[in-house]
Amino acid sequence: MRARTAPPVCQTAGCHRPCRTGPVPSGTLDGVSEQAEQAARKTGRGAKRVADSRWFELTARAGFVGSGIVHLLIGYLAILLGVGNASSGSETDQSGALQQLAAVPGGVVLLWIVAVGCAALTIRLVVEAVVGGRTDSARAWGNRLKNVGKAVVYGLIAYSAASYAVGAGTSSSGSSRSAAAKALATPGGVFLLLLVAAVAVAIGVGLVVIGGRRSFWKQLVRPRQPLDRVVTVLGVVGYVLKGIAVVVVGVLIAVAGFRSDPDQATGLDGAFDALRSMPGGVFVLVAIGIGFLAFGVFSFFRARYARR
Repeated sequence: MRARTAPPVCQTAGCHRPCRTGPVPSGTLDGVSEQAEQAARKTGRGAKRVADSRWFELTARAGFVGSGIVHLLIGYLAILLGVGNASSGSETDQSGALQQLAAVPGGVVLLWIVAVGCAALTIRLVVEAVVGGRTDSARAWGNRLKNVGKAVVYGLIAYSAASYAVGAGTSSSGSSRSAAAKALATPGGVFLLLLVAAVAVAIGVGLVVIGGRRSFWKQLVRPRQPLDRVVTVLGVVGYVLKGIAVVVVGVLIAVAGFRSDPDQATGLDGAFDALRSMPGGVFVLVAIGIGFLAFGVFSFFRARYARR
């Protein structure tokens, strides 16, 4: 009968307990990875329950209201620019809209409502992107990417609104020029700007397609007539005309890349100025302003009829 050998003693100073040496059994590693996966799933389900809770849903819906307010103000400023009544030096983009909001009585409160609502909507979209899909199909990944893109947009609105609420807001056009200048100063910066331009044009075309096909109804519970028809008109007009404006932004970014001129990359503000300087551009600019007004009102209906 072979004598049983004692397990090796730990070599750590001051420790004389037996310890295990050699490779960890593969079954143990599989068990650890399975426990980690289960913990991640449990965490994801917990986050999903919080995001789907009634109070969080109401807060997130306020994000659509905040987005609607910003779009209404952008549309108003675009129309003023089109008819020649815009004040000197005023911006007709998101930062200009938030400046207008900060200037009205109680504007700081409204800015915080916009910031909190958009932040909650951002968190919900991120949760949907991470744990919302149950399959790994191409369609599911496409929906995840859409949610990530929307989260970035609403996150930027939340950040900008909070910045203006505390008096630290900055010009969107200035930020765009600065970012373009930094990109052009780096190796391959021209290609980076062209990539950003291509993404902007793709987003704009996507908005036009959503409006033309009326596919925004996939995200909404249809109300009864005649309200259904009203929301449809607002959605079509808002998505199509906003999409055109975003395409113009993408074209200007591409021009900045081709000419190596960061001053061309000015966002919506520059896009509106470019449209206004074209023959008949005043009418196009006023039409796009109406489109932003329509999208703003549509966002209010979206807050009410968005699917859970």
